[in-house]
Amino acid sequence: MKKIILLVVALVVFNISKAQESIVKVNPIAFAFGVFNVTYEKAISDSNSFTVGAFYVNWTGLNASGIGAEAAYRFYFSKNNDAPEGMYAAPYLGGKIVNAGDSSGVAFGGGAQAGYQWVFDSGLALDLFFGYGYFSGGVSGYTTGIGGRPKFGVAVGYAF
Repeated sequence: MKKIILLVVALVVFNISKAQESIVKVNPIAFAFGVFNVTYEKAISDSNSFTVGAFYVNWTGLNASGIGAEAAYRFYFSKNNDAPEGMYAAPYLGGKIVNAGDSSGVAFGGGAQAGYQWVFDSGLALDLFFGYGYFSGGVSGYTTGIGGRPKFGVAVGYAF
C-alpha cells in the first residue's frame, strides 16, 4: 500500500513540475474591432508547437458577420525555454465565410507571423505577435480578388 501511495505522489509531483504544454488564448485587442477569437496551442516538441483557432466577426457598421479558422506551425528559437515559450516564427493558413447584407462569400489565405510568448508560473500566458498575410476571395457584390493585410495582436490565456 505504501508503494502505491508513493507512486501516486510521485506521479502528481511529476505532472505539477512538468512544463506547461498547452495554452488556450484570446486576443482582447481584436474585440475592439468586432472580432472574437479563441486559439489553442499545443507543444509537440521542445522547439515546435501547433496552433488552431476559430473566430467570429461582427462588423455592425458594415452589416457584415462571419466565421473562420486558422492553423499555424510555430518554430521556437529560445535556447533557455521550451515550446510554447519564447521567440517564435510561424507560417499560417486560414479561411473564413462572410455574410454582408444579402451576399456571402469565402476567402482563403496564409502568411507568416513572428512573436514572443511568455508563460508565467501562475499559468498566465502573454503572446505579442505581428505578421503579414495574403487572401483570395471575397463577398459577391463587394471586394473580390487577392490582397494582403498586416496581422498583429496581443493574446492572453492560460497554460496547462
